[in-house]
Amino acid sequence: MIRKQAILIGAGIAASFVLFLTYSFHIRRTSFAYDVVEFHRPSPSNESLIPLSQQPFPKKIWQSWKDDSDDPTERTVGFPHKWRTVNPRYRYERITDANCDAFVEDRFPSNLARVFISLTDPILKADLLRYLVLMLEGGVWADIDVLPHQPISSWIPEAYRNTTNLVVGIENDKHKTPIWPGSPYSIQLAQYTILAKPNHPAITTLVDRVANNLARLFKGKKPTDRVTFAEVMSTTGPFAFTEVLMKYFTEVTGVKHTGDELDSITEPQLIGDVLVMPIDSFGWLPQNHQHGAGDPSILVEHLFIGSWRAGHPG
Repeated sequence: MIRKQAILIGAGIAASFVLFLTYSFHIRRTSFAYDVVEFHRPSPSNESLIPLSQQPFPKKIWQSWKDDSDDPTERTVGFPHKWRTVNPRYRYERITDANCDAFVEDRFPSNLARVFISLTDPILKADLLRYLVLMLEGGVWADIDVLPHQPISSWIPEAYRNTTNLVVGIENDKHKTPIWPGSPYSIQLAQYTILAKPNHPAITTLVDRVANNLARLFKGKKPTDRVTFAEVMSTTGPFAFTEVLMKYFTEVTGVKHTGDELDSITEPQLIGDVLVMPIDSFGWLPQNHQHGAGDPSILVEHLFIGSWRAGHPG
């Protein structure tokens, strides 16, 4: 009986994702040449009709955690407060385990909300949440173990401010060798800190990709099967994120991107409308990077706590 119920739940997840992708929104596009995601809302915002390049980045900071305590972990004491003090004119919102379902139910179509609520693996749920938030609301997503070093308003150099709609950073650089076995890419992009405008086409495509990835994952799972580390990485995590961005780079430039062109960069690189930050900007750690604490090129510091890994073998 338990096995039958699990199979039915998995089938329901896949079907709900298909319904969401088919009926909940539609995208006006030719390949990646689109910039509007239209949800079926009673009163759509006129802002959604304005090209992304003419829209400002929302002054919002998003984080999620188990609760809304001031100091979530012993290693992140003061981190959430620092986001507020470094960016006093930005709205700060923490989405918790207790209210994340209500958050999604309130803002997204009911079929997607049902899928989100059905996810029981915390990291899969957290990854999907960040993409949904950035697609709909925009602003900065920062994991709870990320400490800001510079105000968000200073992240984008003046030369790129009128042409940037999405900011991502390099997390790992394998210097023109595969970032993971069998991968066509030599870098891994970070999804623990992202700055986005709402409805960016790469993020919209990412939601689509993750939805399909999750449907495939659960279709092939038995009730007793655990989600592995590799499955998290490729289904919702950095591998999936990197793949979507690399394909977006290829589409908007007409030149194949594998990450080799970003090998060892030390300055931000604009690809289409996406600004890619060097590894020290978003992935800085004092023990293994080029710049010392206080260097203005260090935008955030990520502790890479990875508390979710213990429950995912591999």
